[in-house]
Amino acid sequence: MTLTWKWSWALLIGVPIVALSAWGLQDNARLFVITLLNGLTLASLYFIVASGFTLVFGLMRNVNLAHGSLYLLGGYLGFFAAQLTGSWLVALAVGFSAAAVVGLVMQVSIFRFMLGQDLRQTMVTIGLSIVIADCLMWAIGAQVHQMSPPAWLDGPIRNLPVIRAYSTYRLSLLPIGIVIGVALWLFLNRTRAGMMIRAGVDDRAMLAAAGVNVNLVFATTFAIGAGLAGLGGVILVLVLAFRPRGILGRPA
Repeated sequence: MTLTWKWSWALLIGVPIVALSAWGLQDNARLFVITLLNGLTLASLYFIVASGFTLVFGLMRNVNLAHGSLYLLGGYLGFFAAQLTGSWLVALAVGFSAAAVVGLVMQVSIFRFMLGQDLRQTMVTIGLSIVIADCLMWAIGAQVHQMSPPAWLDGPIRNLPVIRAYSTYRLSLLPIGIVIGVALWLFLNRTRAGMMIRAGVDDRAMLAAAGVNVNLVFATTFAIGAGLAGLGGVILVLVLAFRPRGILGRPA
């Protein structure tokens, strides 16, 4: 019965997709492929930003609604690091490290004392996100910032079939998202650290009794999740311009 329902859903969703894709390719193949690539690269971009939140919320059950502020912090610090050094790789490292450090401080000072208290975590991190955004606005201003891609990713890839040319950087987001997704899966399912994380979520007391420093494991995991937000911010600032917003989203 379960298999029948799966096939029913697959047909219900798959047949319209195939039919619409065939119609789009016939009507205007170039526009269809470009739109498809735009959707896939944007989805990959959002996945990169959301992967850290998935690690923190989906696995550790911590409601961190300040995740967007960590992404903003990493993006801005990465932007200024790139302006100073001229290196996109340095910007990635700075964005990841800065967000990871702030996330580590949040886990040690806030989340460690609110285990299982979803409502308190929600309210505290909403307030924290507003504070971080307003501090960024005070320190940086509300002007729009956007960073140029590195030279080896700048410009279009030419002589492609059907579409003829497409942005090199936008296309690079697909393998970047795949690599991050596969790396997270391997980390959680094929490493000792990942096994300890999953065990700590299921039975924290038993893991501690086995001699594992649960607080260190959780703090490290939270820092990685926060760092991925900062990494996503640096990657996103090359595609979309952004600026900090204050209370209720108003610019300074």
